Amino acid sequence: MKRFFLFVLFIIFISVSHACTVSSETFDALGLAQVRSERHLRSLLKPESSNRFLDFFRLGRDDVMEDDGATDDSNNERDHSETNVQVEGVDEADIIKTDGERIYYIRGNVLTVIEIDEEGGMSVVHDAVRGEEERGVYRELYLAGDELIVIGNFFDDSTTDREPSAGIDDVDFMWPRFYTMTTVDIYDKTTLEPRASYKISGSLMETRRIDDVLYLVSSHSPGNADDPRPYFYQGDDLKRPDYSDIKYLPDVPTRVFTVITTIHLGEDDSLSYDIFLGPVSWGQFYVSREGILMASNVEYITTEVTGRTDDGNTVTRNEWVGKLIYYRFSEEGTVEYGGSGEYLGLIINQFAMDEHEGTIRIVTRSGWGQTAINRLYIFEQDTLDGKPILRQMALLDEGIGKPAETVRSVRFADDIVTVVTFEEIDPFYVIDLSDPENPTILGELEVPGFSVYQHPWKNDTIIGVGYETDERGIAIGLKLSLYDIADRHNPVEVGESLVMLNESDGWQYGEALHNHKAILVSERYDFIAFAIGNSRWTTIGNRHQQDYLIFGIDVSSDTPITIIAAISHLDFYDSGYREDYGVNRAVTIDDKLYVLSPSAISAHDITEGFALIDHVRFNMD
Repeated sequence: MKRFFLFVLFIIFISVSHACTVSSETFDALGLAQVRSERHLRSLLKPESSNRFLDFFRLGRDDVMEDDGATDDSNNERDHSETNVQVEGVDEADIIKTDGERIYYIRGNVLTVIEIDEEGGMSVVHDAVRGEEERGVYRELYLAGDELIVIGNFFDDSTTDREPSAGIDDVDFMWPRFYTMTTVDIYDKTTLEPRASYKISGSLMETRRIDDVLYLVSSHSPGNADDPRPYFYQGDDLKRPDYSDIKYLPDVPTRVFTVITTIHLGEDDSLSYDIFLGPVSWGQFYVSREGILMASNVEYITTEVTGRTDDGNTVTRNEWVGKLIYYRFSEEGTVEYGGSGEYLGLIINQFAMDEHEGTIRIVTRSGWGQTAINRLYIFEQDTLDGKPILRQMALLDEGIGKPAETVRSVRFADDIVTVVTFEEIDPFYVIDLSDPENPTILGELEVPGFSVYQHPWKNDTIIGVGYETDERGIAIGLKLSLYDIADRHNPVEVGESLVMLNESDGWQYGEALHNHKAILVSERYDFIAFAIGNSRWTTIGNRHQQDYLIFGIDVSSDTPITIIAAISHLDFYDSGYREDYGVNRAVTIDDKLYVLSPSAISAHDITEGFALIDHVRFNMD
């Protein structure tokens, strides 16, 4: 009897201890739970967590931006192109930048800088790898004032044979499979002398620059390190967060660390960070001047009955549950938690997310075939018991797409959103968002094929880039179209589309179909441009060629989009086995177009039909 009594007390003790463990989270003033200790952190990182998020990486970046580019901080008077961005005033990184005086270009692990003289002549003034002892690649560039920021993922090749059980002080660049480092190198833009260098543990996911503040979002996996916390190097100085600096939401899986690193550019180039436990990978990111919106998706959810077949069997639809988390910017540029919300479906890319006058708008899709459904959500930024939340204001889940059609592209612009869905025909919808509690479909247009990219053009027109399809809905080539939405209730296609059909034994593709920054936009000269690769079988095997196409835009023409030039670097080929003359980017400076491939740069006169002026081969050693 005594043994039984002691056993009962033991069970009660274990149960109470477990309950206390589960319910004793410590919360900060904004409602985020805080890690209490190393032991608490390790318990949160256990893989057997009951909450499971699907490891969604980016589903594609095939949509369009709201503005012609973020403005560089330089006072340069020479006219030059800028990176194609989603939100005005929020700069996005790319593998190429120009300030009108120089072109900065990434070629794998090589940073190349080309100086442009007053006559448009070119000279290579810098062409070097990051470090001979390191392995990795540069990812992207920024220009800010008099600084050049180069971001990459590198590891030290000399430490790859270390044991994975080494302590945190020894994991500078060990076991690159698990300990990839995000590197941030800041240079004086003129002298190219280094000013500051940072290393952030983990893999880079997204970056943005707003004025003189650089934001980097990275993912740190604890791996087998003795100390699972993320870590930072500012120069040679190691920084690690206190356990209480690590925050999380109790209802979100705590698999890995999402690290938001803030670097204030300028004389100080100071670094701060915010660390949150969360899913393995956030699916999509959207950044405005007000904050960062992250979206991820739960792995399961429901077997909702949507109907019955003729023989009486039920028709069900499996739904995905999404989690939105918003981090708002303070006046000082720091990051603080701004609330969370939920949605059903998948978000296809960053352009299906938007923030406008205190509201968050997203478009989602889910299901296949007859169970497919597309939704528009509107959330407001609100508070509950003094804590920030995202409260659902409206849901439009009928009328976006015909049966079996799913969302293929989205573009928000103030109080309007245009949505393209597709199964066999491309419906183009115009939706009014001026009343955020009552979004309304105003008009629609049906055309063959579908657009995966939308770009705002002049006089209420939108350029659509996507695919031409046959009667079965199968893509048979690329297609560029121009739509007029001046009459919101009656959108129309302007003239005939430009269709570039695949060959019978090959296909064509462009990075612009999934990366908006690969597109050069020039309203001054009425063109957009991007690279297109052609791959086809010949008698000597597969042949691939990637040229740069310039598309002239004339809204008054019956054929408003035409190919006005095609530029190739194949003529510069010099039989080197490391040479790559597939062009991938271009910029404009004054009336010159500069086209780049990993092996060369060529200059062309825009006013003379893009005639070749000169070219320079890069060092391929």
